[in-house]
Amino acid sequence: MKDPKSVKTRRSYDADFKQEVTRMLASGRSAKEISEAFGIAENVLYRWRRMATKKTKSNSGVNSNDKAAKLAAEVAKLRAENERLKTDREILKKARRAAPLGLLSQSDSGTSMS
Repeated sequence: MKDPKSVKTRRSYDADFKQEVTRMLASGRSAKEISEAFGIAENVLYRWRRMATKKTKSNSGVNSNDKAAKLAAEVAKLRAENERLKTDREILKKARRAAPLGLLSQSDSGTSMS
């Protein structure tokens, strides 16, 4: 049986600490140097760096897909509105041809008694 004193517990680090260490790696400090300074295994440092790059890639991908979807929806909405306005304009043109402005203004002026 193992001695209870020799049982190792897994250390946990907060997100800010991990972010600072990955910044150190990105700035050019070696993983070995950081590992010795903080007492963290090199493979853990590489894993943190890999996870940090995955997060930034996935976040930027989601945002660009989200933006593209929003833009596509807005374009579709604007195209539908444009078609409606074209139809309205055509209706007004036909109504104007059927009853010229001159006739409308004459009938309006003849009915008023000033």
